[in-house]
Amino acid sequence: MALVPVARDHASAEFFDGTRIGELRLPRRRDTGEYLSPHTPIAPGDDVEQVAACGTGRVVTWSAVHHKLPDGGAFRLVVGIVELDEGPWWWTRLAEVDPDADLSDLRVQVAFEPSGPEPEHEAIPYFRPERS
Repeated sequence: MALVPVARDHASAEFFDGTRIGELRLPRRRDTGEYLSPHTPIAPGDDVEQVAACGTGRVVTWSAVHHKLPDGGAFRLVVGIVELDEGPWWWTRLAEVDPDADLSDLRVQVAFEPSGPEPEHEAIPYFRPERS
């Protein structure tokens, strides 16, 4: 689960419409077919559509982030950058991986989880090793 619940705004509504049905959506230029990062500013008049990505890619880089729990325990959260098969890079949590392993070029696929307990808390993407 996310560290804090995520709620949509006008700019993220179409993206979160996708995550609710299990789609990772990316902006794509209609004139060139180029996929853009979801963080790319879209100017009025840009001919861009939101399309479902295939949801797979490879790990470019990663790190284990150390967290201390209130009870004195600790855990490591693996975060990384995934190069999506469409081209854009995605900053993400990596689940079901060994934080001490070499994750270079690991093939991964998107999964979704609720960001909080309330219905208005959006589903958010994360990545895990690709399953055959």
